[in-house]
Amino acid sequence: MRVMDVSIMAAGPWTAALLGMLGAEVIKVEPPAGDGTRWVAPTQRGMGTNFIAMNVNKKDIVLDFKKAEDRATALELAATCDVFVQNFRVGVIERLGLDYESLRKVNPKIIYCAISGFGETGPLAKAGCADYIMQAYSGFARLNGAPGETLEAFRFTGFLDLTTASVATEAVLAALLERELGGEGQKVEVSMLEAAMEIEATRIAEYLGGGSIPQPRGSESPGIVPDRAFATLDSEVFVTAHNDAEFAGFCRALERPQLADDPRYKTNRLRVENREALFNDVAPVFKLRPALWWQRVMQREGVACTQCFSFETFRHHQQVVMNGMIADVATRDWGTVSVAGTPWHFAQTPCAVREPPRPGADTAAVLADLAARKTKAGA
Repeated sequence: MRVMDVSIMAAGPWTAALLGMLGAEVIKVEPPAGDGTRWVAPTQRGMGTNFIAMNVNKKDIVLDFKKAEDRATALELAATCDVFVQNFRVGVIERLGLDYESLRKVNPKIIYCAISGFGETGPLAKAGCADYIMQAYSGFARLNGAPGETLEAFRFTGFLDLTTASVATEAVLAALLERELGGEGQKVEVSMLEAAMEIEATRIAEYLGGGSIPQPRGSESPGIVPDRAFATLDSEVFVTAHNDAEFAGFCRALERPQLADDPRYKTNRLRVENREALFNDVAPVFKLRPALWWQRVMQREGVACTQCFSFETFRHHQQVVMNGMIADVATRDWGTVSVAGTPWHFAQTPCAVREPPRPGADTAAVLADLAARKTKAGA
């Protein structure tokens, strides 16, 4: 499979990078000024680490879509590809002549992935969007923060961009499967708003199905108790008891087995209703011993529990190392960079994380290949 990626920043580039990890040949097309993530801090030897991470497993060429000859070249390149990925603001791609209808004329079998902020119809179709904008608009930011908090609490930038990329990758693969089973090429529309709603599905269900308005609860789950962080002697642990049997194990680990028989805590519904009372009963106990102690005793009782790791400690944990979840990639210009590893493990399909390209490094080779294809087709 061959992918043409004309997107910038995060949602589109990460979609194409994931397809590249799965084995596709990905050709990233940058404008002369470059993808804006090149200069986003932090940088490593002059290149933004976000650019490096978002563009693994790609070739890189430079075309100026403001020039008619480069737009014509883009159409010729698209005619050789299986997938086209773009995240231009609605209306811009049409002015460039790289919209779906234009590409379909030269390649009826192409899967055209259009990523937008709010969707391609409606009053906000042409509105600018970014990760924080969508965190605020979708209600995602209002769900975070401490209990009783009235301000928006934002997660790190890129959270919804990368979620959108995962949704887009699923859609592209489904469209490719449809095509391979005898279907045709098609346009696939993916919006950050719909991707945000997907990861908010449980909170939406609480409101639409349960009639309750989700509120910030800090580390607490709204529907399961206990399911939260507890301060220990040295740091925090996160504990989840999904059912009554696990809650009994939770109480035994705390050396408070009698709590499992307390009428206030006999069922999860009752524990949810009496969450503050339960917290007051158990929080002082957690502070008596260190996090590692609680992790071990909870696990012995079959209760899910983990320490709270910083990224620097997490990335060196043997669980992460042994499963190749972080990839250290040697690059020509930027030294060795650490990026996310492949998020899947197949028994037979080879997946890998390969060096991101230097901007424009493959322009000559890709255009030469395109010329050769034209010559062969003419012959």
